[in-house]
Amino acid sequence: MDRQTWCVPARPVSPRGPLARYRPPVLATAGLQFVQQLTTPGDLVLDLFCHGPSFVRGTVRTGRRAVGLNVNPLLLLTASLGIAPRPDSAALNAAFTDLADSPKGDIPFRRYVAELYGSRCPTCSAKGVAEWFAWDREARYPYEKRVRCPDCEGAQEGPTDEEDIATARRFERRGLAYHYALTRAIPLQHPDRERAAELVELYTPRNLSILVDVLRRLEGLELERSTKATLDGIVLDALDRGSSLDPHEEKRPRPRLLRIPTRYLERNVWLVMEGELNRLLQSGLDQAQPANASPLQRAPDLSHLLSDQSPAYTLIPSSTREVGNILPAHSVRLVLIDPPRPDGVFWALCALWASWLWDTPAAHAMRPYLARRRFDWDWHQGALQSALTATVPVLAPDGNLVTLFFEQDSELTESVCLAASRSGYELVGWGCGPEMGCYLAWKPPSQSHRRRTHPGQTATDSVEEEELIVTLSETAAYLAEECLRERGEPTPRSMIHTAIQTGLSAQGLLGQTSNLPEEAASPLDLTAQATWQGLELLGAETMDGPWNLLWLPSLDAEGIEPLGDRAEQVVLEAFQSQPVWEEKELMRHVYGHLCGPVTPDLPLVTSCIRSYGHPQGSVEQSSTWQRREEDDPDRRRQEVKTLRDDLVTLGKRLGYRTSRSGDWDVRWREEQQDAYLFAISPTAVLAKYLLFGPPVPTGARPCLVFPGGRAELLVHKLRRDPRLARVKDWEYIKFRHLRRLTAEGGDRRTFEAVLHLDPVTEEGIQIPLM
Repeated sequence: MDRQTWCVPARPVSPRGPLARYRPPVLATAGLQFVQQLTTPGDLVLDLFCHGPSFVRGTVRTGRRAVGLNVNPLLLLTASLGIAPRPDSAALNAAFTDLADSPKGDIPFRRYVAELYGSRCPTCSAKGVAEWFAWDREARYPYEKRVRCPDCEGAQEGPTDEEDIATARRFERRGLAYHYALTRAIPLQHPDRERAAELVELYTPRNLSILVDVLRRLEGLELERSTKATLDGIVLDALDRGSSLDPHEEKRPRPRLLRIPTRYLERNVWLVMEGELNRLLQSGLDQAQPANASPLQRAPDLSHLLSDQSPAYTLIPSSTREVGNILPAHSVRLVLIDPPRPDGVFWALCALWASWLWDTPAAHAMRPYLARRRFDWDWHQGALQSALTATVPVLAPDGNLVTLFFEQDSELTESVCLAASRSGYELVGWGCGPEMGCYLAWKPPSQSHRRRTHPGQTATDSVEEEELIVTLSETAAYLAEECLRERGEPTPRSMIHTAIQTGLSAQGLLGQTSNLPEEAASPLDLTAQATWQGLELLGAETMDGPWNLLWLPSLDAEGIEPLGDRAEQVVLEAFQSQPVWEEKELMRHVYGHLCGPVTPDLPLVTSCIRSYGHPQGSVEQSSTWQRREEDDPDRRRQEVKTLRDDLVTLGKRLGYRTSRSGDWDVRWREEQQDAYLFAISPTAVLAKYLLFGPPVPTGARPCLVFPGGRAELLVHKLRRDPRLARVKDWEYIKFRHLRRLTAEGGDRRTFEAVLHLDPVTEEGIQIPLM
């Protein structure tokens, strides 16, 4: 495959289901396109860090086989819930009812829980059920509540009373539920038991008591696989939202520290479970799974998947380091990796919850994460390198490894590049953008490289430590400047970082960094000072929000065509060569010509497409774009010629001397001086006029005459490139407005008055494409 296949424009999808707030946005469409481009039906695709259903589901739906691997059984549960056939709604409802009606003493469990959360309405004092209590950590009592009142309309919020405080204090801080939960998480004599105890104490005694009761009852239910998995997902949601890690009156999407906030929420975990059940039943159990989608085949085990090339999948709870012992050599055609993030809070909680849900080897394998406190980028890079090294023998010699992630995080990019390079992988292509994430495609080491290397060693000849540091620094500065030179415009820092890391990887330098001592700075730190020296920080206000950009002013003298204008040219040439395009194919065509350091941002490309094409139908429903009739090349050439003649006619009528000489299409002169200078352009190309065009004489008013269909694109370019925005003296006149001025006549005063009556575009126009 050539370079044209490596940049796949696609917006991310927010994860759904259990643990959604901890999981990163998913580049599902991009993963599917890589599967279609790099494999054929029947091939085996490995989702190495499977943390959701997207990659596996898309792989099987296109006729391939998929293996999802993760040491975290909870993430495999989220994947299974999005792939497996939906459980029967009646069966799920019946299972939940059995759980609710199971006896607790002399009363049903549901009623028992309702009494534990019973509270008087703060408005009318009627007896109701609390949705939550807000606690003061230091005072150790609930001070506010939200109660579902049978008499008032809706839930009521207000202060707690003495009865609420007394009920909350009925539960022993370290009672039977605490000891059961702790022992379930880790054996009595285990050295990490103290750390596990800290995690158990993240729950109030009341919530812990109820959750332990739920977990024990759940084990006693005999359920079909899909129903059991769905019920596990509901309970997992309660384990997450039922802890004391969520603050009161503070929006925090996810816990960042394993420390109870000063003021925290104690949610009614039974209402949490009921709410999730109702959501699933009302939404068809899984909104991510299309209602009309046929069920995907889950192989009984890995041996069945490997022996039959029919589309199917399997999910394996295992460390990624063991993949070489799980899959046969050269059996995988494509490895997709959305790498895990170094989130110690998430992994510690997962270890706790997995042990509570299942007493299995897969859950026990999570125990080391209970005590691990250091999840930094050094740890991340080492763990990722071990995983990638393990994939080398299972990947076919002509296969590929693709790492794709949404965050524009320089440390994540560096970690991935370091891990892949030190594992012997060779970079073959990449692309990135703020709206579509980062894609890094690799080919496996050659056979000679496989024989000569082992983890942490590369085949490239090593150099001395000091020489390597100097080389890294100098090469990084060169790569940063080359990135800016290739793009020809101010560029986001994240793009420059990625260009540096991929360039160092392509030259074999990242692989050699394994020889540096552990106390040495990271390659990113080693290259930082030389990289950013002399760069100017600029700000741009794009249609998608503000950007912070970097630029090297000395490059202005080189007159490099900016990427914004080149992207427009690629789209224009595409529509000239083929008037009708499927949206996906057109995007692939554009990003095939512009990838790596010249990857254009998605809003720019969509703006270019809207400027030259129109959807066949509504933008929301159509996936086909057709060239605008007015952009037929012959028609545009004739239009420009006519407008040039119109400008000459209009200028003479207003009393100016007109000419078509020099660098301008038309000049209006008076008393040997230029009054108006007109450039007529059928495109929205700006740099050749505003940045690198002929000098504008003092007193002259330069005007760019352009088609009205380019207005949105023109404004988009002015916003995204601060150098263009600095040029304030230009007038922008649409073709239609010039025709109107020519037809209506009038004198100079009238011309000056109406010149600005057709503004270039309205503010705030959005570009809803992709």
